[in-house]
Amino acid sequence: MFDQGSRMTLSARRIGAMCARRGVVVSGAVFIMALVSVGLVWWLDPALHGAFDTALLWRNALPVFLLILLIYGLGGRALLALLLGAGFTWLVFEVNAIKEFNLNEPLMPGDLVLWHQVLHNMGFFAHYAGHRLALLLLALGFAVMLWGAWRLERRWRRPGRASRMALAVLSLVAIITLYRGNGFWYEAYAGETSIRFQLWSPIDNVQHVGFMAGLVRMSQRVRIALPKADQSLVEEFAARHAEDLQARTKRQPPAELPDIVVVQSEAFFDPGVLKGVDFDQFVPNFGRLAATGITGSLTTPTYGGGTIRTEFETLTGYPMEAFPTIVYPYYGLAGAWMPSVPRRLEALGYSTTLFHPFRSSFWNRRQVMPELGFQHSYYRGSFAGAARAGKYVSDHALFDFVLAHLDDARHDPQYAMVITMENHGPWDSDAGALANVLDGHPLPQGLSAAGTQELTYYLSHLVNGDAALGDFAKRLLARPRWTVLLFYGDHLPALPHAFADLGFDDDGAEVEEHTRYLLVSNRPLTPRTMNLSSYELPGLLFDTAGLPEDGYLALSSVARQAWEQDHYRHGPEYGQVEFNGARLEVSCRRKLDAAGRCGEGKP
Repeated sequence: MFDQGSRMTLSARRIGAMCARRGVVVSGAVFIMALVSVGLVWWLDPALHGAFDTALLWRNALPVFLLILLIYGLGGRALLALLLGAGFTWLVFEVNAIKEFNLNEPLMPGDLVLWHQVLHNMGFFAHYAGHRLALLLLALGFAVMLWGAWRLERRWRRPGRASRMALAVLSLVAIITLYRGNGFWYEAYAGETSIRFQLWSPIDNVQHVGFMAGLVRMSQRVRIALPKADQSLVEEFAARHAEDLQARTKRQPPAELPDIVVVQSEAFFDPGVLKGVDFDQFVPNFGRLAATGITGSLTTPTYGGGTIRTEFETLTGYPMEAFPTIVYPYYGLAGAWMPSVPRRLEALGYSTTLFHPFRSSFWNRRQVMPELGFQHSYYRGSFAGAARAGKYVSDHALFDFVLAHLDDARHDPQYAMVITMENHGPWDSDAGALANVLDGHPLPQGLSAAGTQELTYYLSHLVNGDAALGDFAKRLLARPRWTVLLFYGDHLPALPHAFADLGFDDDGAEVEEHTRYLLVSNRPLTPRTMNLSSYELPGLLFDTAGLPEDGYLALSSVARQAWEQDHYRHGPEYGQVEFNGARLEVSCRRKLDAAGRCGEGKP
């Protein structure tokens, strides 16, 4: 009996000693994870390389540490958790660097809606990464390291099941509450004594406070939600301009409705805004056409990418600035009924068609475009045999396809929305044989090797696309049917080296520069210059064609007209009228009535 009790006591001591050793191992592992997290963010984030700031350092390291701790709690293998956490953190920083380079903005919470887009379009996004073979080899090497860590890490080093569950639950709750800004987390990242972060300038702020801290701060503040509209502001404006609103609403459409063709040209802008480059030097056909119609600079809500932001504005008339928490409008905003341009034209008897020689799933267009009123759509599958210029279907081939469709159309008036792809980025590639189109178009002086490569690729496609525009407009406007052509660029391309080498005439930043638009017709049109924002293009289009306007579209057109007459004293007020009118119409999902209130009729 005595021997048995001694053995039991000895076993208890051994178990206690083993638990103590495991506790020490776990504590040591957690401490090492914390140190690795700090070192990792300091190494990866240039924003932390200046003066040593412990407050910024721990706020940036905390999200990484919690991720590694979660993996450790789920698997119980410290080395594997460190490798996985560090690898994922490095990948996020690399993706953020690519986005900052091409779009001049960091990864943001709204980008999470695109995860399935990235998975289903890896080939497309891989173009932006460069050195794809090296990346593949790196991924294979990392997978081998993970396998080795999984096999070699000793099982006795793993914490017990209860400890692992506690670590996993604790870290998961901390991650969720951290990014939601619950409790003391909000004070830690947004309180009076914490980091200063201005939500309206994400790129400047993450470069100041660090990427991880900035991402947490944006997540705490940003939700996909509609801001509350100031209805009284809209109603007061509508009351002061009741006569103008009624005139637009009751305007009778012309007896002959024109065919309307809208071309959204990928990354089109006139390099004449660059130092050492003349306007129309690389786009002579655009310049010739613009001189015969309505033209001007165009302010768009994006740079380097994010095409659907400009696209959404020109299809609805709603300014993206009215919805500051929504980064990608085809996710969470345009997924239901809206009184868009295609829907208004459909009600007048138009046949509405979309042409885009790329995947229908990209940017969620397959689901959204029918909601926005498109009856017919032609995507990449319809252009299987079309000629390409570089990676994508050429503008020449796309325009030929559109003309063939218009020639085969019935007698109904046609509305065609054409979204080009030829000059899509990245623009740091070899232009190949297409560079021959630059013969007679010398590049400006002062370019570095990287800037020369960027500008050669971009301008080759720009000149090629301009020739396609000239041919398209000539044939389109030669048709006997009344036709209106609206052509515009969705955003400037991301040419960071070329832009830095040359600079802009106004010494502004690339994100502050404008693209251009033109509106021409084969019926008499008074040439004039009007500088607009892309959300004002629908109003210009309806005014030019003499079509009735209602709801927000009428309100926006009257606000634009009032701004032209009195923008020195009340310009900002008119902008707020448009923003709040858009919020009001979207939130109530009804067209605004002539009094600036939600209409009673159902969509």
